[in-house]
Amino acid sequence: MELVFKTRSTNYLRLALIAVLFISFFGCHSQPDFNGTYVNHASGEFSLADDTLQVEHVKEQQYLIHRKTGYREIAEDGKPGKLQWRTEEWQAVYDPGTGVMTESRKGRTLTFEKGTLTLERSNYRRVN
Repeated sequence: MELVFKTRSTNYLRLALIAVLFISFFGCHSQPDFNGTYVNHASGEFSLADDTLQVEHVKEQQYLIHRKTGYREIAEDGKPGKLQWRTEEWQAVYDPGTGVMTESRKGRTLTFEKGTLTLERSNYRRVN
């Protein structure tokens, strides 16, 4: 009887260990959290722009990106003109192997690192 009890206890212990290993292995490979709002300010000789990207996870490796840009063209006298708005909506796919998200229509690439999103050569700061 004592031998049967030890065998059952050992089996329960093995099952518990397997469950813990299973959970920890698959828990480490969860989807990164890119959801959020990212902002960028840019200025040049001809314009000033404030750009906002909102990244939204759709399913699996697919994302929706809402872009809203407010910009002012600089007049010949050096003064900023009227504020204008442009909005876009992109679909993108994240490749966990390369760590790169690619926008579907124009092939623009996005990368993420420590609260920063890089779109091509522009850096965006995460605000939430």
